[in-house]
Amino acid sequence: MAPQTGFWDRLQDEVRTGYERTRRTTKRTVRIGVLRVDLLSLRRDRSRALSQLGERAFQLWNGGSLAVLAGDDEALRLKSLVEGIERCIADKESELQSLRKEAEEADASRPAENASGGAAPGNPDDPPAERQTGFTESGGPRPPRMEGMNGIS
Repeated sequence: MAPQTGFWDRLQDEVRTGYERTRRTTKRTVRIGVLRVDLLSLRRDRSRALSQLGERAFQLWNGGSLAVLAGDDEALRLKSLVEGIERCIADKESELQSLRKEAEEADASRPAENASGGAAPGNPDDPPAERQTGFTESGGPRPPRMEGMNGIS
């Protein structure tokens, strides 16, 4: 007897597909969150290192020996630290961009699935989706514009 795809088999396939999609989306979202926290921490570290480098330069300047800044061991250490942090930031930002691109591609491939899923239409008073999902330079979500608020913020 040939196996027949019945109601329960189709339901099991739909549940499995939904589970896998949710698992991938959740994993990607968590990774994006971790990267954003890492970037925030790295930017703070870079600010501290730049501040220390500036303090060292100021000390040398006040001591009348600013010319030795390029050979100062502490200044070279701090410069190397800043450069290393900037490389880490660039790597993390690149990974974050690729994850966001992957998420956008996954979202773009889903409208056909959602159209048959009977999703409720959005509220016509909501701002367009691109304003709701934008990101700032630091990687955080961009707040929606509050048009029509008559100057109230």
